[in-house]
Amino acid sequence: MFFLKFAWRNIWRNKRRTIITITAITFATMITIIMRGIQLGSYEYFIRTIAGDYSGYIQIQREGYKDDPSLRKTFIYSDEIKKTIESISDIIAYAPRLYADVMISSGENSYGGIIYGIDPEIELNFSNFHKKVKQGRFLNKDSSYEVILGYKLFENLKIKLGDEIVILAQGFDGALWDMKFKVVGVVKLGYTELDNSVIFMNLKDAQELLSAENRVSVIAILLPELGKIEKVRQKLLSELTQKELVALSCEDVMVELKQSIDLDNASGVLFLAFLIIIVAFGILNTISMSVVERFNEFGISLAIGFKNQKLVLIVFLEIIFIALIGILLGCLLGGIFNYYLIKNPIVLTGEFASAYEEFGFEPKFISSLQPRIFINTGLSILIVSIISSIIPLYRVYKLEPLKGIRFI
Repeated sequence: MFFLKFAWRNIWRNKRRTIITITAITFATMITIIMRGIQLGSYEYFIRTIAGDYSGYIQIQREGYKDDPSLRKTFIYSDEIKKTIESISDIIAYAPRLYADVMISSGENSYGGIIYGIDPEIELNFSNFHKKVKQGRFLNKDSSYEVILGYKLFENLKIKLGDEIVILAQGFDGALWDMKFKVVGVVKLGYTELDNSVIFMNLKDAQELLSAENRVSVIAILLPELGKIEKVRQKLLSELTQKELVALSCEDVMVELKQSIDLDNASGVLFLAFLIIIVAFGILNTISMSVVERFNEFGISLAIGFKNQKLVLIVFLEIIFIALIGILLGCLLGGIFNYYLIKNPIVLTGEFASAYEEFGFEPKFISSLQPRIFINTGLSILIVSIISSIIPLYRVYKLEPLKGIRFI
């Protein structure tokens, strides 16, 4: 307690220098937390948006389907699988889907397409597909031989709402089948590849066209939060292993998105590391000045019997006090700002807004309050502060009484 009180008193002997140092640490901590919050918050938002509409937070599929997404790798959508999914309380929704590559034609125009066989009633509670219909209407549970096309595909076919198209596909049995469908809507998903090829139809119609009765390609699963993915995935794996099915996380399914996030995350961490290093030099400079100007005091203390190790301990505690005050203030201010961004996201305008909307995202910045943001930032700045103090502490440890007293 003596050393703690001594160190606390010492840091306020020069209030101006202490406040400047604390302010620098507070600013670095706050900026780091805000930037990491926006970065991780944006990642969560992208994953929630894409996973919610397409892959799901978890996806049940047959072993090997991810590497070879063919009709031969579809599976029976049985009541037993439904009961397994519904028995897990963390699952808030699930959507069976059947995918297949097809040829679509109208008159003289023919293009390749991708069938999305969906249950319209389920999708209303699972995805936002129905909110992205630009013309016409979305499918309903009674839809029969009706389709919705991506807007680019719709334009390429040069047709109008209500026109009929012919879809040719190779069925599960290997035979070629074709059926006529009525176009009732046009959807803009924001992904060029899908807008050029996607064809939404009722799951039952897709199963009939592909001779795949009661079969699905995947079951997309929705969870309340990303943090529950691994827990639910392990539960599903324990139940599905004997059925030759696997449960994959959205990161396993959306490999390209994960790689993009990892690359962007690495660049963000590198930038913040530079910021922390710059602050470290400021801390080093302040501590060095504080130590040097007290050499006379240290010399006298050593002359009357004070140990170098005790002086080092006092200076070290001073550094810890200053760093902790700055870190706590920075975490508080950064947390308040991030909380405000969560409740009031920054809405983008102009070209940035257009770029976001083009890829199917709302044009906004959102943040995050993940505990790891505060823990990692606080520990990083505390460690950097301690490393910055090594040279000044070493000088105190090596200081001799006479040299300290005579130091000018």
